[in-house]
Amino acid sequence: MQKNWQRWGTGVIALGILVALVMRVLGRPLMESGNLLFMVGLVLLVVGAILILVRGHLFTGWRHRRRKGMDALPGEKVDVHDVATVKNSPIRVTAGARFSLLSGTGLIVVGIILTLI
Repeated sequence: MQKNWQRWGTGVIALGILVALVMRVLGRPLMESGNLLFMVGLVLLVVGAILILVRGHLFTGWRHRRRKGMDALPGEKVDVHDVATVKNSPIRVTAGARFSLLSGTGLIVVGIILTLI
C-alpha cells in the first residue's frame, strides 16, 4: 500500500505528463514542456534538500554574540555532550522532503524524456 507522500508524488508526475500533453494539443513543442518540467523538478529537489537540512540541527550549540556592556546570560553555557548528542543524531527525512525528492526526480526524468523526443 502506498503512503500518502508516495501517492502525492505519483500524482505530481502524472500532472506533469498531463501538462505536457495539453501543451502539445495547444500547439506548443514538447521540448518547451520538457524544459518546464525539468525546471520545476529542479526546484522541488532544492526544496527537498532544504527540508532535510532544516532537520539537521546545524545551529545547535551556537551562541549569540554579546556587545559591549551586555551582561552574560546565566543559562548561556551549553553542555558539550548535549550538543554532541543532538548533532550526532540520525538524519530525519520528513514526508514533505520525501515528496519533494520523489516528485522532483520524476519530473526531471519526464522532462528529459520529453526533451529528447
